[in-house]
Formats: sequence, C-alpha cells, structure tokens
Amino acid sequence: MEVALSYINLDVYLVVLLRLVASVVLGGLIGIERASSKHDAGLRTHIIVCLGAASVMIVSQLISMQNGAITDITRLGAQVISGIGFLGVGSIIVNRSRVRGLTTAAGLWTTGCLGLVIGAGFLEVALTIVALMMFTIYVLRPLSLKIRASALTFDVTVPIGERTVTDYVEEFAMRHFEIIAIKGSNEKAVITIHTDMRGERNEFIREIISIPGVVGVSEA
Repeated sequence: MEVALSYINLDVYLVVLLRLVASVVLGGLIGIERASSKHDAGLRTHIIVCLGAASVMIVSQLISMQNGAITDITRLGAQVISGIGFLGVGSIIVNRSRVRGLTTAAGLWTTGCLGLVIGAGFLEVALTIVALMMFTIYVLRPLSLKIRASALTFDVTVPIGERTVTDYVEEFAMRHFEIIAIKGSNEKAVITIHTDMRGERNEFIREIISIPGVVGVSEA
C-alpha cells in the first residue's frame, strides 16, 4: 500500500480529482439528451462510461510515472475503445427492417473516447469534442428528422390469390417505391417498401391503400 500511495501527493490528487469531475460533467452533458429521449442508456450510463475511461487513462499515467519507466500508457486505453463495444451492441434494437439505438451506441463509444481524452489531461480537446457533440445532437436533430421524414418505409399486407406477389411488386415499382423485403405464405404476404420521395406520410399511406388488393399498411 505504501508503494501505491508514494506517488499520490496533494498536487497530483487535485489534478486527478479535476479530471474525474470533468469526466462526470462532460459525460453527463452527452447523456442528458439520450435520457430526455427515453433511452435506457441515458444520463448515468454515459457518466459511468466517461468516468471509467478517464480512470483507466489516469491509472495508466500514474503507473508509468510511479515506476519511473517509459511504458506505453495507451495500452489500457486501447482496451477501453474496443471493449466499450459490448455496451453499444446492447443498446441497438432491431425491429423488422428498422434499427434503433445506433445514435446511442455511437454516443457511448464516443463518450468512452472522451473519457480517455480527459484522463490524459487534454481538457481543452475534451471541451471541443463535447461542443461538437452537442452541436450534432441538438442543432442537427431537426435536419435529421426532416431527412428521415422524406425517406419512409412501409409494411404492406396483401392477399395472394387473384393477384400474385409479382403483380404487387410491379405496381409498387410503377409508383416509384423500392422493394426492401417480401415475407409471406400461400394466403398473404407482407411487402416492405421504401420511398425517398418527399411528401407527407399520410399521403403515401392513402396512395398505397388505393392499390387494389392492399388490406393493411403500417410504417416499418
């Protein structure tokens, strides 16, 4: 224990404390938006990820300086960057043809990298990273929603009988819909279609319902 404590004097501890507090504050800023969007990986998760990553980098530096030897202090940090992926995978949800949680997964990974930057002592760089992330999360969100609104995907339920799946596919192609997937049986099929055309969601639904044979439409 004496060996472990020999390098931690008051000045060093204050520097370490500043970095750890900075990781909590800056990691929390990123997590606030995710928490407000009702994501499971929200405020506390982002704080813990950032704090843990900062802790790893700080310990790497302390071990190197305490032993008085030149060692690769980035080795432990590299494990954080690769290891944080398991949290990202856990936050991604695949539902039919729609994937949710990619932004959260990317945010967790970047928060881990942010913690490494803070732990290394580059607070100016960390503040710049957070500022750019806040710009991406908040300022670009309306643009992202607008782009998403103009690119819609629908699951269309159709009976198989008088009309075949090929007939429906040709009908959708004539109306400039892209076929994403087809699932079905001998009696009915669910055709997933996509459009990049601009327009209101309800307008596209009315157009799809007007196609003879269509019995159901839902947004994928």
